[in-house]
Amino acid sequence: MELRHLKYFKTVAEELHFGRAARRLKMAQPPLSLQIRQLEEEMGVLLFHRTKRNVELSEEGKVFLEKVNQILENLDEAIETVRRLNRGEVGEIAVGFIATVAYGILPTIIKHYRHKYPEVHVELKQLTSAEQLKALKEETIQIAILSEPTDSEEINFEVIRKEPFVIALPKEHPLATETSPIELIRLANEPFIITGRKANQNHYDMVINSCYQEGFSPIIKQETEEMFTVLSLVAAGIGIALVPSSMQLLLQNDVVYRNIKDCKFNTVTAIAWISENRSPVVHTFIKLVRDSVIPILS
Repeated sequence: MELRHLKYFKTVAEELHFGRAARRLKMAQPPLSLQIRQLEEEMGVLLFHRTKRNVELSEEGKVFLEKVNQILENLDEAIETVRRLNRGEVGEIAVGFIATVAYGILPTIIKHYRHKYPEVHVELKQLTSAEQLKALKEETIQIAILSEPTDSEEINFEVIRKEPFVIALPKEHPLATETSPIELIRLANEPFIITGRKANQNHYDMVINSCYQEGFSPIIKQETEEMFTVLSLVAAGIGIALVPSSMQLLLQNDVVYRNIKDCKFNTVTAIAWISENRSPVVHTFIKLVRDSVIPILS
């Protein structure tokens, strides 16, 4: 028995007329009648009562029609599920992210993605950039949202945002009253709060290098693992910090943000994925970020 036999039977059962059924199936009537007889012989039951004037389903035929309808509906559902999987519309994806994107970039990406692909389950994992690269290779995440990419043949990177540093100051700091961009050299004697190199190597190195280029080594008062903790300590008056400009949305009642004069460094955020990953869900995620999110973040 083949799938076409079930479709032939269903069409005849719906029309109760071999001629009309043949026209629906775009075939001649004799071959259709032959196929139905062969189906009945294979099953060993009579599916139709035939007379010269009409065709009726037998009791066995009525039961078989119910089962055939279920089979064909399940088949159609299975085909559509596979097609949707191929289009990246169903499934699951694990996304790693660094803490600094949790306050702007990540919500924007997830909001757009969930709107377009509501039936894909998204698992989010906060990890450092180094931990994300390791997780990609171990396949515990499929997408990484991390700081500035490095050269790798195994992993693809695409920059999604570049943004300058700003200075985060306690509200009562003397420089907080200034509205013009501030030269970094004026921070030479200030205590710095910074994310540790292990937690965010690129950010740490960029802060240090920014200061070195202006002729001083920053006085590091405190290292933390989270950018929000950096700002919380700034708010408490423990020190100042250099943070990505997108962080200005946080703790605005207690922290004052000022631009850096002639800022030469931009923080970079990128998405990354394994080059050989052919998952449709992964590639629809990348395409959505590329087409819908990057233009907003730029």
